[in-house]
Amino acid sequence: MLPVDPSPATPQAAAIALGPFVLQRPIGAGGMGEVWQGVHAEEHVPVAVKVIGASWARHDGHRRAFQREVRAVAGLAHPGIVAVVDDGVVDATAALRSGGRLAEGSPYLAMEYLPRGSLEGLLPALDWPLVQVIVRGTLAALAHAHARGVIHCDLKPGNVLLSGWSEVAIKLTDFGVAHALGLDEEEGEGAASSAGTPAYMAPEQLLGRTRDLGPWTDLYALGCTVWEMCAGALPFMAPDLPRLAAMHLYEAPGPFRPVFEVPREIEGWLRRLLAKRPRGRFARAADALAAFRRLP
Repeated sequence: MLPVDPSPATPQAAAIALGPFVLQRPIGAGGMGEVWQGVHAEEHVPVAVKVIGASWARHDGHRRAFQREVRAVAGLAHPGIVAVVDDGVVDATAALRSGGRLAEGSPYLAMEYLPRGSLEGLLPALDWPLVQVIVRGTLAALAHAHARGVIHCDLKPGNVLLSGWSEVAIKLTDFGVAHALGLDEEEGEGAASSAGTPAYMAPEQLLGRTRDLGPWTDLYALGCTVWEMCAGALPFMAPDLPRLAAMHLYEAPGPFRPVFEVPREIEGWLRRLLAKRPRGRFARAADALAAFRRLP
């Protein structure tokens, strides 16, 4: 998610009642909507509320898929996955009080609030010990979700949140949201190509081959993320989307030049994650984790 400018130029509505929550201020924005900091009105527990944008909300298929995905993600209970506490839709009163920022009928998802922000804010100030913590935590969380049939489909630094203060830990957020909003079972092939973040998307996702999505799709995105963490730049960079997509589909990553000391064997591990065909990657997050732990 992108940070929101807190300056007076950003419309700041009074506290907005939304279901059992009170929205206080927007704290992030992205292609699928906004994230607001809020609090449970009765229990006074801080929450982060993701409100899906109106362009997505107007599509009945997207709403149905979003609701299905929410039910699946709510069943995930893992210390490396942000807990979902509630979901609903924006009512007319909340839309009016927001001054137009929230659209009536838009779905929202309320999650635990993590004030430390995301991995995006740490780049590029990393080192190998910290990379190890992030990779191990991410793969453990992915393994838990994959075993329950939930694919993330938008893994990137902005969706890896930081947890804890004395020691760094991670929690993955936005599980399945991109997949839900880009795919409805009635729409078939090609529907998912509009969801996700192209810089981290696997070839099968860019092509909209929804039946080919699986754990290996998230592992490709992890490969892009870890490459960026170690080298300070993504494995594929281009000035426009067609060129970027072509690089993901047909070109091998260029030279791997880490900006801090890493095990030499990490490059082979990364290139396996970035294989063009799903069968060339690790089949499961657990397999990728086992191989990562064997690195010197």
